[in-house]
Amino acid sequence: MASHPGEKLSPELDSIRPDVEGSPDWYRDLVEHSQNLLCVHNLEGRFLSVNTVAARLLGYSIEEMLRKPMRDFLDPQYSAQFETYLEEISQKGERHGLLAVLTRSGKQRIWEYHNTLITEDASMPFVRGIAHDVTDRVRAEQALRSTNEKLRTIALAQEESLRRLNLFRTLLDQSNDAILVIDPATLRLLDVNEKVSAALGYSRDELLSMSIFDIDPDADDNSWDRVLLQLRQEPCATLERTHKRKDGSTFPVELNMRLIQLEREYCVAISRDITERKKAEEALRQSEERFRVALKNSPISVFNQDRDLRYTWMYNPTVSQASGYLGKTPFDLFGPEEAERMAEVRRRVLDTGVGVRHDVEITDAGKKHFFDTTIEPLLNSAGAVIGITAASMDVTELRETTEALRVAKRKLTEEKLYLEQEIDTELGFGEIIGQSKALQEVMRQVGRVASSNATVLLLGETGTGKELVARAIHRLSQRHNNSFIKMNCAAIPSGLMESELFGNERGAFTGAISKKIGRLELADNGTLFLDEIGEIALSLQPKLLRVLQDQEFERLGGNHTIKVNFRLIAATNADLADRVQENEFRSDLFYRLNVFPIRVPPLRERREDIRLLVEHFVQKCARRMNKSITSVPRKTMDALMAWEWPGNVRELENFVERSVILTQGSVLAAPLSVLESTVTVGEAPTSDQTLESAERQYIIRALKESHGQIGGPRGAAMRLGLKRTTLQSKMKHLGISPKSTLAANQQM
Repeated sequence: MASHPGEKLSPELDSIRPDVEGSPDWYRDLVEHSQNLLCVHNLEGRFLSVNTVAARLLGYSIEEMLRKPMRDFLDPQYSAQFETYLEEISQKGERHGLLAVLTRSGKQRIWEYHNTLITEDASMPFVRGIAHDVTDRVRAEQALRSTNEKLRTIALAQEESLRRLNLFRTLLDQSNDAILVIDPATLRLLDVNEKVSAALGYSRDELLSMSIFDIDPDADDNSWDRVLLQLRQEPCATLERTHKRKDGSTFPVELNMRLIQLEREYCVAISRDITERKKAEEALRQSEERFRVALKNSPISVFNQDRDLRYTWMYNPTVSQASGYLGKTPFDLFGPEEAERMAEVRRRVLDTGVGVRHDVEITDAGKKHFFDTTIEPLLNSAGAVIGITAASMDVTELRETTEALRVAKRKLTEEKLYLEQEIDTELGFGEIIGQSKALQEVMRQVGRVASSNATVLLLGETGTGKELVARAIHRLSQRHNNSFIKMNCAAIPSGLMESELFGNERGAFTGAISKKIGRLELADNGTLFLDEIGEIALSLQPKLLRVLQDQEFERLGGNHTIKVNFRLIAATNADLADRVQENEFRSDLFYRLNVFPIRVPPLRERREDIRLLVEHFVQKCARRMNKSITSVPRKTMDALMAWEWPGNVRELENFVERSVILTQGSVLAAPLSVLESTVTVGEAPTSDQTLESAERQYIIRALKESHGQIGGPRGAAMRLGLKRTTLQSKMKHLGISPKSTLAANQQM
């Protein structure tokens, strides 16, 4: 059959069209004017034919729909469902349900479909589909379900409110306490239980016709307005009032009040008769003067507390304004942790009726006091525990003396540990080796300054032996019998440097689980050596300056000033004057350090000492490795004396140690290829080869050999015998980038 306007069929479906004489007109009319969405698609999910209704509802032309896969018209959340649909209809032959599609403008429409698999031609199975737009119906059903759910929620809430109200009334009747229910708006009594009637002498009906003012003779509008305001700001309130009985007599009560919300707002008050407690307090007050006279000249402090741990009486000759404690609890007077420790012990006495003895620490007027405290239960005439009575002996002076001894012992222990660690981590130079004029000049300056207490600033490149010079100054000084304490400012993270230098109290920062003695305190009466002082953070420099000027400081987290007497020796391989100009170092601290500067010469300026140093290091390393090395070849010694040694004595020692490791016999076998790459053996550098260029070439070679790695056991710093921070500083000065060096190495 021929196709008709408005209907598009693929050539494969020509055989599907009804073959009835005279049918084209009514068939087209049926398809084009149907309110249903008609389509034919294959099992791959592509349209073979659609009617104009489907195209019109989606906002596409029929040609566009035939070109696009059916998945493109679906709401993305139905994509997985569509795949299931194709699988099931191919297996079962029929499928119906709901599917969400998107119009060209992006609006969602819901279609209810009923599709059938046609397999008359086994070579070309297809699906005949019919669908109807049920968007309005689905949304109406959803709205109806939502409305029903809201109505059901309201009904459940009403049932719950009624259930809670009934439960509340049941609890009210069965409670052993006197309970009043008050209207917050009018302060009328809405309900009371039998305990209230028995206590006041009124019937329940009489009470329900009364207000709070009828049973509280001291009540007024302002006082109860304040109570209600407090209840709206806090979950509950406790206050003492007076109740009046029907016969006109009164008695004190304690009201525990709170606001509750059922079907409306209620104020619920639990009333407790505190007549006995008031009598006990009065009896205690009457005996106060007798105790005060007895304790006037005694070091013992005495106090009483009720069952709520409120102080009812106190005499304490140590704590000022003891009367300010009355009526308060430890939580009102002390910190939460301190108060909880006190309360825990005292509640145990109240609960068990058994006395205890424990130590108490309190702070008054900024001073800590320590008490040896004995606590006993306080009994009424019937033998019931109504509070506690306690006596405390002030042991503050004894505690402070004990603490001072403990700190001194700890300091000695830490100093011993520090010195043991220093021995274990000693650089290994043993002593200063050399006879050069440059070194002799350094030792002459050491001899001049050692006997004084002047601050010494050691200047020089890394590895030149600045620490050995500092130790020599200490040994020659009047402080030689006391500690030599050192700290490498570059080796300590900036966040820990203040703690290392000044020490810290327990809890001063996260992880400070105990008190720590700082290097300044360890160096008291001795010498403090600060290596690489240029690396001290700017924020810490004012504190160090204050210590140098005033010889006093406070530990981190503490408020106690510690006096110290130490001699400072500082060392740096940086130009501090330049750092001052660049605002990286405080000028006032620089001038305070630069009292007596001593420049320690680099190894290249005292080449005549290299032979002595090589012989010393060879024997030292050989003894440690159980080897016997008796000679150093002349060629090797000439090469070592010709090398510039940018890492100075430390680099030389590391190179000698490496050579000793490689040596098998009695003659030192040095890996000269490392040196020959930059300096020809037996020759000095050429005139156009500057020290800086030679140092640059040596660093670049080390970076290439370590594949761009600076730190670590295989890094360039280890190969050069330098510290990682020193090598990074040299690279920055010489403009060397490890990445560019590595890239150049890979290209080669």
